[in-house]
Amino acid sequence: MRSILFSLTMAAFFAAISSEAFPETKLVPYPTVRVRLAEAYAPDAAFQKMQIAFAQAVAAKDRQALLALVGPTFLWMSRGELNDQFDFGRSATDNFSAVLGFGSSAESGPLWDILAGFAGDKTFYRATDSLVCGPSSASIVDNDDFNAAKKKIAADDSVEWYFTMADVVATSATTDAATAVGHTGQVALPVLAVSPQANAGEAKPAITHLQVLLPSGKSGWIPISAAIPLTTDRLCYALTADNDWKFAAFDQGE
Repeated sequence: MRSILFSLTMAAFFAAISSEAFPETKLVPYPTVRVRLAEAYAPDAAFQKMQIAFAQAVAAKDRQALLALVGPTFLWMSRGELNDQFDFGRSATDNFSAVLGFGSSAESGPLWDILAGFAGDKTFYRATDSLVCGPSSASIVDNDDFNAAKKKIAADDSVEWYFTMADVVATSATTDAATAVGHTGQVALPVLAVSPQANAGEAKPAITHLQVLLPSGKSGWIPISAAIPLTTDRLCYALTADNDWKFAAFDQGE
């Protein structure tokens, strides 16, 4: 499974994971995988102004208005390093267009659904003193615990791990009548399933809940709005000399 943000709604923005097939994991207790949250960023007035313009451009599918938000030094990254497809000979807007499907060679056309997810994102963190990215990020506190947890539940690299930023109650089902089976903190959790699942031949519905495996070995459902992929794509922003926030980088998670 891959957490690139090819999603159709704001809820699904945080999990474009497939509901068709999930790797088998052992439902047994495992070491708690604690995470360290990146420094949160609270948008100032200038950032909020950019967000509004971003959302309006996406809603109207206004390419020119969108490209006006691209910064002069926009970078195409992969996990913090320059992507091999980044072209130093292209302009910032051309590189942005190549990433998001606006180029003439793009088979699927502009990826407005992905842009809508980023435009609606409300969780940001400071990647550097001058760079803000979203959605929020977290790092594993102890990689030995993480590796031990993966070994315990027989999780390979195809298992998707999400982190929660605060205490979240996990329930036995996705309905209001469901009972609590446990709770989370600032931890990473493997995903077992999503809800709702698409029926054969139908469009995939917006995902509302994730079924996760708790460290206790119990499975439970949490709202997707309460969790973020450990590995995912992010859009980053920076201030220009005119004190305007612009798109500064697209950082692919994989």
